[in-house]
Amino acid sequence: MKLTIKDNQPFKICQLTDIHIGDFPLNAADQKTLNSLDKFLAAHSFDLIMITGDLIWGKLASNPVKSLGALFEVLNKYPIPVAITYGNHDAEGQFSRKDLRRIEERLKYPADKHHSQVVNDRESYALEVYDGDALRHVLYVWDSGAYSHWPDDEQYAAIESEQINWFLQLPYNRDQDDLDLGFLHIPFPEYNSAKLTILDGVQNEAVSSPETNSGLFYALKRQENVKAVFAGHDHDNNFVGSLRNLQLIYGNVTGYNTYGALPRGAREIDITPDSINTNILLFDEINSL
Repeated sequence: MKLTIKDNQPFKICQLTDIHIGDFPLNAADQKTLNSLDKFLAAHSFDLIMITGDLIWGKLASNPVKSLGALFEVLNKYPIPVAITYGNHDAEGQFSRKDLRRIEERLKYPADKHHSQVVNDRESYALEVYDGDALRHVLYVWDSGAYSHWPDDEQYAAIESEQINWFLQLPYNRDQDDLDLGFLHIPFPEYNSAKLTILDGVQNEAVSSPETNSGLFYALKRQENVKAVFAGHDHDNNFVGSLRNLQLIYGNVTGYNTYGALPRGAREIDITPDSINTNILLFDEINSL
């Protein structure tokens, strides 16, 4: 689906992250996740659903077609474009990221991907947001992978150099006058600096970034068009941080079938050509109605 701005309104994004659907048949926690998400989407209006990884427990989901299918059944009820990137847990089982991307064909309203590139089974792509015929925003999506090439030295993967070059070589000619966003699962190392300037939200656990800094933040600062990046991964963090005028932001854990003390929900992101507004929307506010 083409992403479009409606009637000069802000473009509204729903960031879901760390949903962690398990094996099929689903347990009570997974059922609570899907029921809460269903009520939530019925109560809110969005222009895009962006899922930033760990949709499933790859080790536990013996049949990801069924586990993801249960999630997609909820998403398919609402005519909202959906975009997905994966986390470190999605492909821990017998299904690869390529297999999971094929299952995405079951989505009824997939967002249109542009300039897709796959490196080491990790897909990077752009989402284009239009106001009429004019391109207003570009949303960059990086699959941040899973675990390091050097597991004895560090736990989590870094963004590959090819993924950074992909971003730098895209034909958009965007600059500091534009307002674009980035999305990925694993926060990059500069989140550890951004936590020193928290504008909103909480940091209740360590930032689980890779130790290797492959340079994505530097590339973003060079281009100057991306004004905020949104990650998942750390379930007890949902802060909005800032580093050198680039906002580094966590989503809010969505799924009940996983660790974390934060109330479950989603991050709402409203963008216009010159502003970003974001806040956490909680499932409890809907479930209590």
